[in-house]
Amino acid sequence: MELKTEGMLLEKQYTIPFELFRTAFTAFQKQFVYPRNRIVIAVLLLVCCIYGYFFLFGDDGKSTIYGMVILVCLALAAFQWYKPRKIRRNLLEAVREIEHDEYRLRIFPEYLEIGTLLPEEEEHPSDELFNDGPEENFSGTRIYYNKGLHVTEYADLLMVYQQKTMFYVVPKAAFTEEELEILRVHFSQQLGSTYQSKV
Repeated sequence: MELKTEGMLLEKQYTIPFELFRTAFTAFQKQFVYPRNRIVIAVLLLVCCIYGYFFLFGDDGKSTIYGMVILVCLALAAFQWYKPRKIRRNLLEAVREIEHDEYRLRIFPEYLEIGTLLPEEEEHPSDELFNDGPEENFSGTRIYYNKGLHVTEYADLLMVYQQKTMFYVVPKAAFTEEELEILRVHFSQQLGSTYQSKV
């Protein structure tokens, strides 16, 4: 990514402790995954109740079909309950391996850049020969402020997300109180109602 700092309001490098990521991912699931899952589970259990009534008091000739429908609905409800927990467990196991990676957040007037700082490459003799300048070891994303961008502030972190499938965690411990106030004011001005504080 091209090195550009003109107009930058704030830059911060940080790491994300494992427990903080766990907290953030759990909050993300509570906001976007669990509400839908609860509705699906409720519908499946309602179907179970209806077919349970027919199974107990309905036509004896169809009780096998009613029983199968009940079992299928119970299995689907159990899957809906288990799936988010399995995803969380698998993701957290993967995150443990990158817990010590360094990240960088840059705040600009029209957008923010967030991503991973990559390990520095060794210098090669050809770099001096061709007068190559240092390359920026950064792999990140530029996110423009728009209606789809959301920033939610929690007690220990800021969560930045543009879609319900992708989010970024920014630990507040990496910032001074003055820097946090700069972020709050900037996000409030740029995002309006899509910046929320849950502190």
